[in-house]
Amino acid sequence: MNGIWSLRNFNRFVTPCPRALWPGLLTLLCVAIVSGGCSLGKPASASFASVVIANRSIDQIQQAATMVFQGDGYRAVPGSGDTMVFEKEGSRANNLAQNGLVDTHYGAQTIIRVRTDIVDLGGGSFRLQCQTFMVRNAGDSFFEDEHRLANIRSGPYQKLLDEVASRLK
Repeated sequence: MNGIWSLRNFNRFVTPCPRALWPGLLTLLCVAIVSGGCSLGKPASASFASVVIANRSIDQIQQAATMVFQGDGYRAVPGSGDTMVFEKEGSRANNLAQNGLVDTHYGAQTIIRVRTDIVDLGGGSFRLQCQTFMVRNAGDSFFEDEHRLANIRSGPYQKLLDEVASRLK
């Protein structure tokens, strides 16, 4: 086989990974497995951020969540059903990342929207869970564009939910 795709020619283009890279690749693989496993025990709907609260009513949980989120600069906006929605203006970095330099210069704003739900787990326990979104053109019924944050960015929102749980203890 003398063609261009013979095994000898293929081996010249595909080089094995140098041994010096193995420790770094192994470390990266371990970090990916460990960080991905942080939410393996949770249901998919609670995979972003959630806490379990026992022996409190839904009203008490809603009041505590509202106080915590408002204390962090969010404002409560009307939600649908039992969903509580909190919003605040995004940072300049959020505006640049979502809208670009030109739109940000001309005043485009990004809103951070947090949707919280309370799920009855039975036995007097509830799970307070949230999903967070970056929203461009918030309030515009046609152009509003909502992007869910990746689970890896859940840290600040998990801390807020942890604070809600600690206030209710």
